[in-house]
Amino acid sequence: MKKEIGLLMTLLTVGALAACSSGDTDETQTSTSTSEQISTQTSESMTTDSTSTEMSSMSSDMDSDSGADTATGEASVFDQLATSFPNITLPAKVPVGDDKIVNAATDGDENDLSILYYGLDEQLAVNDTTLNNETAIAGYKTKVYDTADDAAAAVNVTADEGGQAVDLGHGITGHSQGAAGSTYLSWEEGNWSLTVRAVNQDQQDPTGQAKEVVAYLEEHMLPVPDVGQITIDMGQDDYLATTVVWQEDDRVYTVEHQEAISALEMAVSMNQ
Repeated sequence: MKKEIGLLMTLLTVGALAACSSGDTDETQTSTSTSEQISTQTSESMTTDSTSTEMSSMSSDMDSDSGADTATGEASVFDQLATSFPNITLPAKVPVGDDKIVNAATDGDENDLSILYYGLDEQLAVNDTTLNNETAIAGYKTKVYDTADDAAAAVNVTADEGGQAVDLGHGITGHSQGAAGSTYLSWEEGNWSLTVRAVNQDQQDPTGQAKEVVAYLEEHMLPVPDVGQITIDMGQDDYLATTVVWQEDDRVYTVEHQEAISALEMAVSMNQ
């Protein structure tokens, strides 16, 4: 009887150990399966995030290359103006200062058009009403006249070879003379007549400005006009300070800018 009881106890003990062992195995398998599932999900999530980041970066690069302002979605002012006035030559460059964006307001049509340019922190639509409160830095005009003679007269050439000769470099000689508190320095290049006005009271010297213009034009080509006039007024500080105006048949073009070289850059960009 004691042997039977002992045998029974032994069998019960072995069964309990087997059950515990089976339970541990199931828990281990469950833990391993869960770990593998989490790892797979994490890997998929990282792959998705990476793809999303790459697509976002590509989209950003495309926006930058297109010339559109990503904040407003507006095309560049040059594209907007070219769409509105496709049959006339417009400036392809308008200097408005570092880190500024060119904006514009227009008046008229292709036969008689005026444009004012502004340097702002964002790209707006052409003729946005916000521009009414801004100060223009440059301007553009074009007008068709009844005849080519009328167009030539509108250019109003002011060439004057009187006064003291001044060497402007690059084989060009200007002529300087005073009048009414100002000093005028004039010269000619091709079909262009150029004049720099300096204010004597402000002790301005037109020679330095004239030499800078001559040096610039040695490296850059203006449009070839029937007749053209460039006037730089050192006593003026708004966008009318420098005016470049020229005739092509019965049409007259004019560009204006606060800075002399910037005005020339606008005109040169129309010769590209």
